[in-house]
Parts: sequence; structure tokens; C-alpha cells
Amino acid sequence: MSCKVRFAPSPTGLMHVGNARIAIINYLFCKKNDGIFLLRIDDTDNIRSKKEYESAILTDLEWLEIGHDEFFRQSERIERYKEVMDQLISENVLYKCFETTEELEYKRRMALSKGNAPVYDRAALDLTDEEKETLEMNGLPYYWRFRLPDKIVTWNDAILGEVSYDLSSISDPVVIKADGTFLYTFSSVIDDLDSEITHIIRGQDHVTNTAAQIAMFDAISAGTFQVNFAHISLFVNKDGSQFSKRLGSMNLGDIRKNGIDPMAISDLLATLGTSLDTIPFTKMDELIEYFDLTKFSSNSPKFDIDDISKLNKKIIRNKTYKEVKEKVGDEFTMDEGTFLIIRENVETYNDFIEWQKILENGFVGDVNFSQQEREILRALSELIDEDDVLQKVAERTKLSGKLVYMPIRMALTGRTTGPHIRQLLDILGKTAALRRLGKYI
Repeated sequence: MSCKVRFAPSPTGLMHVGNARIAIINYLFCKKNDGIFLLRIDDTDNIRSKKEYESAILTDLEWLEIGHDEFFRQSERIERYKEVMDQLISENVLYKCFETTEELEYKRRMALSKGNAPVYDRAALDLTDEEKETLEMNGLPYYWRFRLPDKIVTWNDAILGEVSYDLSSISDPVVIKADGTFLYTFSSVIDDLDSEITHIIRGQDHVTNTAAQIAMFDAISAGTFQVNFAHISLFVNKDGSQFSKRLGSMNLGDIRKNGIDPMAISDLLATLGTSLDTIPFTKMDELIEYFDLTKFSSNSPKFDIDDISKLNKKIIRNKTYKEVKEKVGDEFTMDEGTFLIIRENVETYNDFIEWQKILENGFVGDVNFSQQEREILRALSELIDEDDVLQKVAERTKLSGKLVYMPIRMALTGRTTGPHIRQLLDILGKTAALRRLGKYI
């Protein structure tokens, strides 16, 4: 084994492009290095974690063609977390705290008002055993913090380079809530250690977590566990504002329903923020070979969801009839000859079905044509048997170019763009074409 990575989504919501980017990068790095890919469901939040979200995540990953070699849920490992908890309590690394949320917020505001960093003051460490016992007897709930050592943590990040953190500038992290729930910072370290993860690749928003977690790795493993880190820059919206999954349809389920090929997502997100060109690969194996973690920049790239559609258009134009039929399913009944023509005029798989409906049944709606445009349609209906029918229509009406093609296209399909008129007439056949033209003449 050259490497082992993990993707660890929380089933507290639908998977969006930000999550997908981390999953794709981990998977590509792992497979390029002949490693092991672990899928871990971080479901210790009993209130927010939902089985339907877990199912959606698994569906999304399968759609992206991201398979896992190992799998487990954090909810299955609670006893292991308790075991480590007891170990660290006995070593005086975990300590009880009794402050309420309101008290912590007051301390935070006071520190900021004095120009200080809002770092927890470790007041709980000053409590005597008798005082703690009294507080517990009075029913005051307590939670647990991990006591960070007073030192500077340094690691060589695969993307950020050398990173150093003075742990005294960070609050001792809360690791176990008052209700006994184990928090991500703690349970993730135990899982990474037990799973023998070699590389943790995640977003730059976890850099501070990494500093604290390195201290936890050392405490739990007695300094024997080593792991490599790579922190991917977070992307921003195309206007430079902070990315929000609430802007537009960013979850993978909706993107999939819109007829996008999964490789359009993978091709874009695997190269976003790198010096690599985005190439419309149609196979995951091609992207694995092309991928290079060392090409990522520490700067935040701009993400435009419209780029997915542009890339999707290029990918679909490289798809065979059989591949499209498999993607679209039984609803796709278009013959291969028509497919080869329509393929040049679609952006999504859904467009094939829309064109299929138009070609079979016409379009829903009406068009208000001018008198000149009606004359063009009348000329076409009268000259439709001619071999060079469009040229004859142009000669009769003394018009050319878009002035001729646009009203014909609208009458036949209800669209302003699409296949060449001659191709449309061949696909529709004379009877169907005359029926559609007759509606407006």
C-alpha cells in the first residue's frame, strides 16, 4: 500500500459541489498512487444525521464513479471513542468544563473588547475536585476539552508548504459535549489513527483543526503516528464572493437530474485551482492519469456552475449512441441517425428527450409570424419536393440567410437554434413538415 485516504461526509444534508470536490481529489490521488480509499460516514450527530442523507451521499458517489475499498460509520465506533476518552482522562489530557453557552459568549466578547484573541481561559482547570463535585451534585452539566500542549506545531503541507501554529493561540478544543456526543475533532483523529490513514486531503478551513489534531495524534499514539496533510483552497463564486451552496442548484442530486454527465463535474473540480487545463475526459481512468496534486495553488479559484454545462456539452459530443442510450434510459427511443444529428445541438442528456418530443409531436405553444415570414413558410410548403428547396425559397421570396431559416426553424421546432433545416426536413419527413407549416399559412 502506497497510501490510504479517506472521505468522511456528515449525513446532515445533501452533497454539494464543495463536498464533491474533496471526494474527487481524494479518490484521484488515491487511485493514481495505487492506494486504498476509505469512505467513512461521520454520523455522531444524532440529531442532524439522517439515513436519507446517507443514502443520497452513497448515490451521489456511485454516480460520480467513486467506489470505496473500505467503509464504516462513526456511530458504530462509540465504544472505541469511550476507550480513548478514558485513556486521556487518566492522563489528565481531557478535563471537565462547566461554563454555559452564555458564559462562554460573554468571555469571548470581553476578550475581543480588550483586543485579545478569544481563546478559552482554562478556568475549569482551577476548579478543585470538591468544587467540581458540588457543581455536578447541583445538576450543572459539563463537557470535555482536550488540553493542548504549550508548543508550536509544524507540518509540511503538500499545498501550503510549511505551516506552523502556536497552540497557545488556539482554544482547547471541545471534544465531548454535555450530552456525551463525541465531536468531529476527536472522533476523526481516533478513526484516522486506527485506520492507518497516510494522507489527509481536505479544505483550508480545516487548517486550525489540523494543528489541534496533530497534538491529539501525539497524545493518543504516544507520538508514533505520522500522517501527511494537504489543504485544498476553497473556491469562491464567479464574482469573487464567498461560495455558498445556497446560491443556485449546487447539490449533486439536482445537477444529476438536470442531465449532466458525472465526468463534467469530475473534470472541472479535479482541475479547479490548479495550473492544469480542464480537459473534457469521458473516462475516469483518463482523469486519474492526468491528475496531479502538486499543481494545486493556495489561492482561491472562482467557481462558475455554468462551466459545468459548457464542459458537459463537449463531453456529450464525444459520446456514442450506445453510451447516451445507457445514460438516458428506456425513455430514449431516438434512432442512431437522428442521434448523430441532434448530438451536435444538445448540452445535457435531458436535451435529447426534449428534442425527441419535438421531433415526434411538435412543440407546445404558438408563434406570431409576420406576413413576410408567413410567405416564407408558404413558399417552403409549395416547394418542399424540390431537391434544392431552400435555395428555391430564397429565390422566390428574394430573401436569404437568417431571414429565411429562422421562421422555418421556429415553425418546425419552436426553437431558434438546432440542426440544419435540410436535416430537420429529412428527419421529420414531408407529411409532418407540411402539417407544422400549415399551422401558420
